[in-house]
Amino acid sequence: MAVARERSRLERLRDHLDEFLAVYAGIAIAAGLVSGYYEAGWVALHKPLIKELEMAAIMLMIFPMMVMLDVAYLGKAFRNWKALAITLLMNFGWGPLWAILLGHMFLDNPLLRLGLFIAWLVPCSSMSVGYVGLMLGNIELATALVVVSFLVAVPLIPLYLKFYGSAYHVSVPTMVLVKTILLVIIAPLVVGVATHEALVRRLGVERFRRISPAFPTTTMLGMFMIIFEIFFGSSKMIITHLNSVLGVFYSAMVFGTVSLAFMTFFLKAVGFNYRDAMATLFPSIGKNEGTAIAIAATAFSPLVAIAPATLPVFQVVFLLTYIKLRPRIMRLYGESPERLMIVEKRVVARKVATPGAVGGE
Repeated sequence: MAVARERSRLERLRDHLDEFLAVYAGIAIAAGLVSGYYEAGWVALHKPLIKELEMAAIMLMIFPMMVMLDVAYLGKAFRNWKALAITLLMNFGWGPLWAILLGHMFLDNPLLRLGLFIAWLVPCSSMSVGYVGLMLGNIELATALVVVSFLVAVPLIPLYLKFYGSAYHVSVPTMVLVKTILLVIIAPLVVGVATHEALVRRLGVERFRRISPAFPTTTMLGMFMIIFEIFFGSSKMIITHLNSVLGVFYSAMVFGTVSLAFMTFFLKAVGFNYRDAMATLFPSIGKNEGTAIAIAATAFSPLVAIAPATLPVFQVVFLLTYIKLRPRIMRLYGESPERLMIVEKRVVARKVATPGAVGGE
């Protein structure tokens, strides 16, 4: 009974933070702005300490995310080549192109535009899998797409940013960026995957499932910390660019609305069933702002980090709004909750009969 209560508490805490992610991120932004403004003198004297605290929060945010990546799902993604191709094109084509377009429409500062580009270049996180679960979609396929997208992003991020810097005359410190990728992605990825495998071997699949909600919870807490620290350490500068935060809001709303509508009808038109469509949609549109914040805050100036630090508030709004439309989307695809629950029970029964690796949330 004690184990069941502990599992229940972990899941409730994770689901609570996920549901109210926009609220807590907004509180972190407001608290950072207000306290940083009134403690501007302290901030000016303790810049190195703030940087160290930011790095600690980044590690707290990134490492648990990597522990939840399961490379065992790679094969499933490659077997569904159509879903994989669409997800990669959306993440590394659609997202960056919209960042450039909307950045020029709504943002007047080149560093803020760079931050928006980074925010929509870094692909989905394991939270996307949680959203797929809420939509009664194909969680296994979603997990596979998240893993592959993230691995593909590792070499593409420096290449894209180098191209962006050359095209728009923005300074992109290549060596600093490479070191940042090694520090905030490669090292946590290697250690995280090894930790995942060690925990599964030591605890077993079922016990790992019981503790797994602790990892996305820790990631979200780390995200709130780094958001607070960014806005605390750069409060005066951000207040002078407050109109730009509104520009990020306008960009997010346009991107979210257009992308969700396009993907919903496009995936149906090309023959996806409902479960696979939801598994493809969320990893294609939901962005890993935690990693984007880490890259922007570590390799660039605080101004670059404003967009990825602000976007979680807006991203959660349009993704949860989409989830609220689940009954209508099901009807569009000719599905019903009752049939999907039967499919889900069969999937769970198959997992119990042939236990495999754990992934996602």
